[in-house]
Amino acid sequence: MRGFYALLCTLGFTIFCPSDIDKAREKGIRWLLKDRNEDWGWGMRSEAEAIIALQLAGGDCWYNPKRPSTVASVKEMNLVLLAAISNYPGLDTAAWFGGKLGQFINGLVSTCQDPANFYDHNLIELLMNQMNNFPKYYFNQNFAYSWAVLALCNSGAINETYYERLVDGAGNYTFGVDEAAISVIALSCVRNRTGAADVIPAINTGIQYILSNIKPDGSFGNQYTTGLAVQALYADNKSSRKQIKKKAQLTLVAHQQPDGSFGGVTAANQVLPALAGKLYADLGDIKICQKAPPPVTTTQAPPTTTTTPTQLTFTIQVVANIEGHSENQSYYVTVPIGSSLYDSMEILQKRVSDFSFKAKDTSLGHYITEINGISEDPDKRTYWQILRAPDTPLQVGVDGYIPKPRDVIIFRLSKY
Repeated sequence: MRGFYALLCTLGFTIFCPSDIDKAREKGIRWLLKDRNEDWGWGMRSEAEAIIALQLAGGDCWYNPKRPSTVASVKEMNLVLLAAISNYPGLDTAAWFGGKLGQFINGLVSTCQDPANFYDHNLIELLMNQMNNFPKYYFNQNFAYSWAVLALCNSGAINETYYERLVDGAGNYTFGVDEAAISVIALSCVRNRTGAADVIPAINTGIQYILSNIKPDGSFGNQYTTGLAVQALYADNKSSRKQIKKKAQLTLVAHQQPDGSFGGVTAANQVLPALAGKLYADLGDIKICQKAPPPVTTTQAPPTTTTTPTQLTFTIQVVANIEGHSENQSYYVTVPIGSSLYDSMEILQKRVSDFSFKAKDTSLGHYITEINGISEDPDKRTYWQILRAPDTPLQVGVDGYIPKPRDVIIFRLSKY
């Protein structure tokens, strides 16, 4: 088929001709695959960076559980992480704290694995504990912190407690364009998955900072910086900036070495998604993972065995910003697979002191009347609307809806 398209191109059908940007992306993918070592990894704890680049630049289809070469690389990523956990159970070490763990969680999500149940390790809770201890080790600035936010967001476990640092820090970028760009990418993930409006001014601030640093040749600095900047511009995705993105992408093409490299695995991680018009915030939407492929097994791992997950993790968000209320809380909840939304709310109420709800039993099932002390009010025509983020109303009630992994379910006080 590729040869057929090549023939059409030579005959003058330019629609079938790959652009210089596409050619560079494909060449970069080939280099990255060729750069694997004898263990099918990339070494130096760079497996997650490489796999993220391949998943985003390869059109969501690099990972395939039926393709031995891709499974081998994913197994190596898992083994590297499991070995680290074996040596440092809390990953309380400079080599793994915060940003690096965030990268590996994103790598797991992009290959259809549940970081909340990674061989009986809950990496989401572990990462949250690290974020609660920010700053520590090299995890002391918003560039690394953004990787952690992306990990929670792509896993469906984000809440305001963990992303507000990026909102508050908008405009103060210690690492310049690089930090502004990855902050924008992380906050765009929050926007897309939760519908949170409070991140939009911070995203706009970051975009304006990036655009104010454009170079005469159309780049934003070196290939690392420009790759991140282009990803951020795709997160903003204004059609009026199409030429800005394309010109920046062409400067990335000029950085490519004859063998296809852009300077190493980290460079590939930042550049290849940008050439594909993708960004790290897309990792939670990899198409093959929506089809629930078989889990990756890692037979050489320390003594645990691969089992079918019995629990899933999702987020419940409570929003009430009308009639004088100012409630905006998010809760990360892990429940047995198959639990209804109502069952999940009961589990959350038992586990968390600052979440409560009331419901009345009707012929159609439970009807939510109050959350966190805020009741519906027929006189004021208010009720609790239930949405799947960002803004899709549920078509069934709390008894009929079965949460999915990484769901964000919003209870919003609304008017009728």
